[in-house]
Amino acid sequence: MKKEKISKEKLDKFKELVDNAETIAIASHINPDGDNLGSTLALRKSLELYGKDVELLANDTIDDYLHFLPEKENYKEASRDSYDLFMILDCSEFDRIGDSLTPIARASKNTLVIDHHVGGGIDTDLNLIYDTAPATCELVFEIIERLNFPIDKDIASLIYTGLCTDTNRFLYSNVTEYTFYVAGRLLSLGADSEYIYRNLYQSKPMKVMKFQTEVISNAEFMDKKAYSIISKDLVKKHGVQMGDAETIVGMLRDIDEVEVSMILKEYDNGEYKVSLRSKDVDVARVARENGGGGHIKASGFSIFDDSLEAASKKAIAILKEIDV
Repeated sequence: MKKEKISKEKLDKFKELVDNAETIAIASHINPDGDNLGSTLALRKSLELYGKDVELLANDTIDDYLHFLPEKENYKEASRDSYDLFMILDCSEFDRIGDSLTPIARASKNTLVIDHHVGGGIDTDLNLIYDTAPATCELVFEIIERLNFPIDKDIASLIYTGLCTDTNRFLYSNVTEYTFYVAGRLLSLGADSEYIYRNLYQSKPMKVMKFQTEVISNAEFMDKKAYSIISKDLVKKHGVQMGDAETIVGMLRDIDEVEVSMILKEYDNGEYKVSLRSKDVDVARVARENGGGGHIKASGFSIFDDSLEAASKKAIAILKEIDV
């Protein structure tokens, strides 16, 4: 089994950047998900155990469903205006790490990216971008294992969580033999799969279920496509978080008669975030054409407009243009 995605030259460069850095920062995209937090929290702790001064920089809040994660207390504000090495994980665009962290990244001595999304590719000292990897956590594990960096039970659990969430419990087509090898190694290193599954998939509050049910019941269906809106008012009505909407787009995609699903989420400052899922259609291309990115069957982008109604009209027009 050929498992390595990262060349020896790039691994050596990664270690050189780490070894030469007195201060290291790690950041990821806003709206943190399981792969985002799993990869960043895991790499932060591994580098700390390796002997480095490393911080994981917070740029958003953590949704309730991920509060079971170990090490989450280390997701906190930056203590410096710049670092010797600034790592960006699970995205490859400065605007995705947020306005507060972009100036810090630009002011830092060296930068690198670890990502598995199509597109992006900012100019850094080292880009480890492999869109064939199903999760950034898989790349982080490869780095840790091949460089013999420390790994303990918490690190294993964090990486396993990211694998689970970004592969939808190992169901997506980009899961490979190596992914299962990584999962097996993580279990042998102490990852508690039962505890992780229970927290991720068997602990949904009733209010979240009612919220998701209303969103799905209001969905529109057209030409093998499904569309639904999540407004800030609806989130407030049910007392949930916008992050509780993330699984809905997959639920709509999983309907037998649906090939492509889309949800539109209302945020502040005139931003409306679109999530796309498909069974076979390349929705990453659609996302890139609209300023976003992601995976072939799971991607997203943002629409900026004056009202939810106007943004919704734009989203539906884009959805209707997708060939299925």
